[in-house]
Amino acid sequence: MNDLRYRIGRWAAMCVGLGVLSGCQAMSAPEPTSAMGGNALPAACRWPAGSGDSLARLRATRDALESQGYAILDTDASLGLVSAERKTAQPGLGAVNSPFGRSGFWGGFGLGGRSGYSLGVFQNFGGGYNTDPVQIERVSVVTPDATTLVDRDSVVVDYNGYLIDARSYNQPSFCQQLRQDIESRLNQPATGVTP
Repeated sequence: MNDLRYRIGRWAAMCVGLGVLSGCQAMSAPEPTSAMGGNALPAACRWPAGSGDSLARLRATRDALESQGYAILDTDASLGLVSAERKTAQPGLGAVNSPFGRSGFWGGFGLGGRSGYSLGVFQNFGGGYNTDPVQIERVSVVTPDATTLVDRDSVVVDYNGYLIDARSYNQPSFCQQLRQDIESRLNQPATGVTP
């Protein structure tokens, strides 16, 4: 009788374990390269371009991005493309790995050890300032035919170039604000022209 209970308990534990593991697999995120994966644009990041001059739309897009602090990297009138980036310092994020925060202009010190205490001093001429990580946001706005598409990504790197974070940054609120800014610039009356 005890042998039967032991076997039933073992099978029950194995079935519960498999159920838990298969449940985690069923709830996994979609593949980044799938049709509805990480590269899918939100609905707010694609809108009908409307009729009008494509160069005027390109200029309005450029001006809208520059007003938000982006530096224009490239434009291509034949593709209807404007690419821009914005760099923002992330103060405080660089002190995560150091218990004493930033080191000074001439170097720093460290305490600790595996099996006892140790004290170390290092010299690093000029390496103590401007060590905050930087977030780099890249935006591409393209209007190939009748639809405008906005794609934005974000990369955070430290001062040594080490990648801290990289992700798609397509936020519907950003796309809606950009669309409103572009449309308002397209609908402004031309200055200096009298009817």
